[in-house]
Amino acid sequence: MRYPRICLCAILVCLFSCVETITGQETVDLKSLADSVRKASGKPNFLPLGMHFLELAKARKDTANISDAYAIITNHYYELGDTDSLRLMTYEYMDWADRCHRNTDRYQAWRQYIQRMTEKGMQEEAMKETELLCKDAEQRKDKYGMASGEMCIGYNHRVFGQNIKLCIEYYDNALKHFEEGKYYRDAYVVSLNIIQTHLARQSYNEALPYLDRLEQLEKTIEEKKISIGEALYMRFYQFRVIAVLGVKGAKAAEPYVRETNAYYFKHKGDISQEGWFGYKIMCNQILGDISNAVVYMDSLIDYQCSIGNYYPGNYRQKAIMLEQVGHYKEACRAFAEYSQLNDSVRTAEMDEQLNKYTAQFEVDRLKMEKLELSERMSRERLITVSIAGCLIFILLLLVTYLYVRTLSMNRKLDVARKELQKMSRIKSSFIQHVTHELRTPLNSVVGFSALLAEEGLDVEDAREYSGQVEKNSAYLLGLIDNIIDIADMDSQTADMPKEVVDVNACCLECIDEFGGKQNDGVELQWIPSPDDPVILTVRAWMKRVLALLLDNAEKFTEQGVIRLLCEEDKANSIIRFVIEDTGIGIDPQYQDTIFERFFKIDTFRPGTGLGLSIARQVMDIVDGKIYLDTSYTGGTRMVVEWPA
Repeated sequence: MRYPRICLCAILVCLFSCVETITGQETVDLKSLADSVRKASGKPNFLPLGMHFLELAKARKDTANISDAYAIITNHYYELGDTDSLRLMTYEYMDWADRCHRNTDRYQAWRQYIQRMTEKGMQEEAMKETELLCKDAEQRKDKYGMASGEMCIGYNHRVFGQNIKLCIEYYDNALKHFEEGKYYRDAYVVSLNIIQTHLARQSYNEALPYLDRLEQLEKTIEEKKISIGEALYMRFYQFRVIAVLGVKGAKAAEPYVRETNAYYFKHKGDISQEGWFGYKIMCNQILGDISNAVVYMDSLIDYQCSIGNYYPGNYRQKAIMLEQVGHYKEACRAFAEYSQLNDSVRTAEMDEQLNKYTAQFEVDRLKMEKLELSERMSRERLITVSIAGCLIFILLLLVTYLYVRTLSMNRKLDVARKELQKMSRIKSSFIQHVTHELRTPLNSVVGFSALLAEEGLDVEDAREYSGQVEKNSAYLLGLIDNIIDIADMDSQTADMPKEVVDVNACCLECIDEFGGKQNDGVELQWIPSPDDPVILTVRAWMKRVLALLLDNAEKFTEQGVIRLLCEEDKANSIIRFVIEDTGIGIDPQYQDTIFERFFKIDTFRPGTGLGLSIARQVMDIVDGKIYLDTSYTGGTRMVVEWPA
């Protein structure tokens, strides 16, 4: 048992060793591949190697190497001047970074793309992308993205607007935000851009404080063990030499020159040749060695031609430098080369732009045809839907109309049914009341008439019996008049003949006719209108209304006063009659009910309940008003407002 266990342990150890060896070998292979890809950047054989590096890093899900691969490939396209491929690869890199939640890498790639577009002079593209970056960062509330946006705005002001003040202001804001967020590498890059801006304007003194700041930043970067990259360190060394040369001269700059040269030759494969030649040209220009500057310009032009890049501006600068040293013939040749190359570049750019516009035109044409087809289909679909909608709407309207009409008819029928029931009840009540009211005085008339017919009746009794017969006969006559009035009132109209009526005189006639009917102990008062109003109206109706109200007051007033008051309201063009008494009064809850036909509050009192109903009907015909004044508490007060 002992030996099998030993063998098993040995096998396991061998397996773990193999796994570690394979993993380590993969890491070494990927690192060596990354180094090879960096060295091949800008060369014809780069693309297959770079894409292989990217796919291999993706297969192993190595995010650090994926990010490096994208950065190297975009730099390759930039060196070749292939802006279309640069844009596609940058956005692919940004999409990958967004999916992996690497916002810093995403904004860094976006910012670098904008700066490269700015360097290429593509103002419209650079400004558009800057605006998109700023909006995206603001929407996501990403401080790193906001700082990157300020950095791009500053760069755009420097290159396109030539507004150095605004450029430095935005750069300083970005630097502050990067330092606050502890993005030291980005703070390093912004500082280099600020220094470069001052050096381009030959403001060497203004560049020195930022160089000192960079030295302090380098210490922080070393402490934090942050990778900066040889290219950025090289820019710092070069800018420091140029600034010191411009301020203090060659002797003070000599140790920095040696340090810069040593760093360049140590990392020559990782540093841009173009940047190195540009640095040498500036140094020689500051020292006044134009001839040597021309030599480095030739080296720069040769290198750019070797990688397929042609910049007319370099030939123009070479011609200017040759002119400064008096080599006019060579300067003319350089100007000629500049002019020829500039025309070629412009022609190529125009051809490229024309091809791009042609392709865009075809794409737009196809899109337009697609849109027209889609619009036609949408229009037909809309017409169909509209017709169907109209039919449905009409059907709904018809159904709604029929439903509302049925509902209205049912409601009217219900109202009519209730009205008929009410009229039936009123009719029954009326018959009962009329029967009772007629029977009582008829019995009296018949009884007292029989007594009068008897013989041996003394004179005093005969007089009393005759009075009772006369009284009950008068009551019967009034009752029948009211019944006839209420029966005829429904057929009455406002077309009755009118006459000029003296209102005070009409009231006085009513008082005279009513005089003596009130109970003992009741005083009848009449207060005329001081204006003596005269109106055109139906005199009989006015007297009828006043008589009915006075009669009603007499029934319910046993002591006190019955008062008729008349006044003219010129503002409202009405004659106001007020009939008030000190009787038992009317409960306010009956203020509308009392005007209904045959309604009686106290069924034990004599009367048909028609008086107030007749008065209301008359007032409705003449467009007037009659109502109970509920504010009066001394009895009953009826108010009539007769149109003048």
